[in-house]
Amino acid sequence: MIDYPGPDPSLLSGTIAIATATLAFLVYLFTTGSERFGRGIRRKYSDRAAAVRRILFQRVLGAVVFGLIPFLIMIFVFRRPMAQYGFSGDNLMKSFLWWMPIAGVVIILSYIGARSEKNLAMYPQIRVSDWNVGLLVVSALSWVTYLIGYEFLFRGYLLFSCLESFGYWPAIIINISLYSLFHIHKGSREAIGSIFFGFLLCYITLHLGSFWFAIFIHVTMALSNEWFSLGFQPEMNLIKNARKK
Repeated sequence: MIDYPGPDPSLLSGTIAIATATLAFLVYLFTTGSERFGRGIRRKYSDRAAAVRRILFQRVLGAVVFGLIPFLIMIFVFRRPMAQYGFSGDNLMKSFLWWMPIAGVVIILSYIGARSEKNLAMYPQIRVSDWNVGLLVVSALSWVTYLIGYEFLFRGYLLFSCLESFGYWPAIIINISLYSLFHIHKGSREAIGSIFFGFLLCYITLHLGSFWFAIFIHVTMALSNEWFSLGFQPEMNLIKNARKK
């Protein structure tokens, strides 16, 4: 008979973090991807308004699910300061200095990749023909809100919890494995790309001791891709006053 080891309390933090990340993603995916969710919005709003509100609601829900659930676990279960999970202002300026040169590379790559057919089939996520400045701003703010929650989950709560429980390299491998798996529904291009991008974010986050850089660079990638994709979309236009249809 195999003598299995008993429960190890030192592994509890990382184990709960993995389970939390998985549960949060499943809740988000099955809620936003359900046909019932789409029908409810289409019944209530016009086609254009429904297309906008569906994506905005997805991003707000993601921010709540990915950010609020880990936050509540940290505060009420483990009762630890947020700085222990990379949420600290100590390295904010250093994160900004790291972001500046890498952001330039990300913007160039976004410009190159934005014109591809596969990218234009998915982005911009809000599929309306007429964009105005108001929609650009609202979409950008929703991206920022979503990605703060997203990075708080992955490069904050999950990464630092696994670092505590399993060590440096296991924490990175677990993080990029889940991060890549969570992108499978977006296709092989994003799933494979997220391996390299996830490694970069994990490595720099652990080096800096905070996930500010991850937020900065992820927001840069999302917004530059959205704006470049909008420019390359033949059926989308930026106008001063888009009339609701």
